[in-house]
Amino acid sequence: MYHQSMKLIVFSDTHKNTERMELAVKKENPDAIIHLGDYSSDAIELQRKIPDSVIYMVAGNCDLNTSGKKEILLPIENVKILLTHGHQHNVKTGLSKLAFHAVDLGVSLALYGHTHFADIQTLHGVILMNPGQLELDDVRNPTSYGVIDIQDGKFNCRIEYI
Repeated sequence: MYHQSMKLIVFSDTHKNTERMELAVKKENPDAIIHLGDYSSDAIELQRKIPDSVIYMVAGNCDLNTSGKKEILLPIENVKILLTHGHQHNVKTGLSKLAFHAVDLGVSLALYGHTHFADIQTLHGVILMNPGQLELDDVRNPTSYGVIDIQDGKFNCRIEYI
């Protein structure tokens, strides 16, 4: 029996740290790359450096001079994923608004950034994942990215620290 599988790497709030993105991509060897905004231009730079990569990206609150989408619904291997930066859902004050939006859209996984803190939690039946940030590295908030493994319509999320 053939099993469908896909590996995604998720970045947010990279703020010009494309070298860390490159290192993570080389380590993980993903099938696709997701950038959740704040310097989505970094994803374009990564595409130039790794031309055969598949990249999905949304615009963040710091991506002012872009016509990029604020949200994308991404169906992959029978998993419906919401990509958003999160600022329009006020994620810095809580995740309920984002979770209810995800429920309304019928997604099982919502990816967001904006807070700069890596987190995976379930709220209102939706898995919410923030891959963290690549801008600053300190004890309180180390640099990180997310990895999602999808197989046969099921998924597993994890945070990797650099």
